[in-house]
Amino acid sequence: MKTARRKRSGQTSTKLDDTSITTFSSDLLTPEEERELLTSFWDCKSELVRVLLRHFPDLRSVRPPLEPWPMAQFIREYCTEERAEVRDIRRLRDRYIHYKHRLASANIRLAAHVAKRFRHHSLAYSDLLQEAVCGLMQAIDRFDVSHGTRLATYATWWIRQTLQIAVARQSHLVSLSPHHLQELGLLQQESEALAHGGKHIPSPQELASRTGSSLEHLNHLQTATRTPVSLNAVLDDDSDFKLTEAMPDTGTLIAQENNERQEALSFLMENLRPRERKVLDLRFGLTGNGTHSLRQIGHLLRISKERVRQIQNRALEKLKANAERVGWEPTLLLE
Repeated sequence: MKTARRKRSGQTSTKLDDTSITTFSSDLLTPEEERELLTSFWDCKSELVRVLLRHFPDLRSVRPPLEPWPMAQFIREYCTEERAEVRDIRRLRDRYIHYKHRLASANIRLAAHVAKRFRHHSLAYSDLLQEAVCGLMQAIDRFDVSHGTRLATYATWWIRQTLQIAVARQSHLVSLSPHHLQELGLLQQESEALAHGGKHIPSPQELASRTGSSLEHLNHLQTATRTPVSLNAVLDDDSDFKLTEAMPDTGTLIAQENNERQEALSFLMENLRPRERKVLDLRFGLTGNGTHSLRQIGHLLRISKERVRQIQNRALEKLKANAERVGWEPTLLLE
């Protein structure tokens, strides 16, 4: 048994030294092997940050603190392909990725196990597994080797947190940010507390004062999370009357309004002179022949542009007067 353990430990050390390996098995690590790998990962991360700052002095203004998560964000943002052309940086970056992938591969079963607990939600298991792996990678970036705990214990919380956010986003018709999801959770807690304590359903004003949010923001959040209703839903259990049958036909209403406007315009145009009707027709395209400029109309009628403007203004004044006489809105004809 001890011989097998020693052989396995020797094989792991060989893997850690060979940073050219990019694929790993999902074999579990012993506590000693995991501790050694996490220590090597932290040392590589620290050295990569130091080398980046040494070769690129302009990054010293954004030097991260010696903490796992800020250093991981610094590497992700500033260790670009262009900077990785430096041999020392490329070597450390490859080793950094190697250690991180080895830790993720050893804990991939944990991510799959936690993802299975969320299979009763609307997300597919493949999507759940992808979200769980994202939570695992974030836990690896955030883990502090000085805590003295196992990585699996620390990563379980982050994996579950990532899955809960993913499920909460999919449970609403409108995609919400984690901050809004947190506000919804607080809103639900305060609503339940007021309902149990006061024996009544809390009003929006009470919830806004308890949560510290404005009434407008609270109404907007509740509207975004409102349960969608199908247009084919039956309004009454005793009949087959559907919601679609109660909705107005906007297309028919628009066509009817256009026909009424066209009939009113034709009625008012009958009181104009032939030349005035001709000018308005050419100017505004009343018969569907397109609009024309004053100069174009003057060329067609063999009159000056100023004369066309005078005829147009006189004809519009007549239309306005006729519309007021019969009680119509004058601007209705120009919409």
